[in-house]
This record gives sequence, C-alpha cells and structure tokens, in this order.
Amino acid sequence: MIFQRALRSILVLALAAGLLSTAGYGQTRRHEITASYGIGSGDQLIDAFADILTVVLSFGTYVKEISDSTGVPFLTYHYSANSRFGFGAAVGGFTTSGWLSIAGEDAGTYKESSTIVAGEIDYRWVMKKSFQLYSGVGVGVRLRKGTYVTSGTETDNQVLPTFHLNLIGLRFGGKVGVFFEAGAGYRGLFSGGLSAQF
Repeated sequence: MIFQRALRSILVLALAAGLLSTAGYGQTRRHEITASYGIGSGDQLIDAFADILTVVLSFGTYVKEISDSTGVPFLTYHYSANSRFGFGAAVGGFTTSGWLSIAGEDAGTYKESSTIVAGEIDYRWVMKKSFQLYSGVGVGVRLRKGTYVTSGTETDNQVLPTFHLNLIGLRFGGKVGVFFEAGAGYRGLFSGGLSAQF
C-alpha cells in the first residue's frame, strides 16, 4: 500500500516535471562536482531499526547496541553529454559505534566504518538559469570494516550491496550552487550540499 502511494506520487511528480521541463531550458552542464552531507542512510536505518543486530565473532554471538552514528558525506562527479542525462560516480561513508552485549550483559565495544562506492545516473526535469529539478538512481558496494573489542580484539571486513533512489533534487544557483535532495538509500533520507557545474 505504501509502495503504491509512493509510486503514484513519483509518477505525478514526473508528469508535472516533464510538462514544466519543456518551458524551462536555460542552462547547460557538461561536468558537475558535488560535495554533500546526508542523514538517515538506508544502511544506518537498517542497523537502527532491526529487532536484533548480531555479530558472530570467534568469542561468541553478540548483540550490537548503537550509541553513535555519523552523517553521510559524499563527493560525486557526473558527466552529461546533453545536459539532461548525467552519469558518474559517488564516494562516501559513515561510521557507527556502540556496545556489544551477550545474554543481556555488556561484553565490549565495537566500531564499524563503511565506505561506499557507487555508479549513478540522473535526469534533469527542469533546467532553468538558476533552478534545476532532478531525480536519480545509484547502485554500488559498501565496504564495511568492523573492530570488535570483547575479551580480545577482532576485525571483520564485508562487502555489501547498496543502492540509492533520489526521488527529488532541487538545485539553486548558476555555475556554483546549493542543492537539497530527498530519497532513500546510501545518501540518506535528506541531503544537501554544494554543486559546481561547468
């Protein structure tokens, strides 16, 4: 039910943006570099809201209790041959730390660092001189390195798939501008930052 409502909203937005885009083509872009900061990435939300988060170490199976998690900074580069469609790459990451418990008692600490590398595609629905409306999608991998301290110290490295769906992005400015995005996935539910187009 929620998926159907979200899909319907996306289709209505796409139709409206498509109609608006024919009236508003005023800026070109070939290269774009962005620096952003997001909150509530999909990977972090899974960790925060899962009923039981466990990690299996040689010393036993522990429950992870999150005490601190950073935001999600990203650097991206996109290339566009026709200003509307762009494709490129994104690199970012975050860290999570907290306590380990076994049988309900504190048993140690952990820190996990995730680095995300992804390929992305975007489409500009509206390209005016100082305003752009866009959407996009990205697919990549998350390289997670965890350090777990219990009766000893153990590390665990994993390669995990990750994705991002940028439902709506708003960019304000000319060659250099600011942008705000709402979506779901590795960049976060909400993100914003600086953008340079040339």
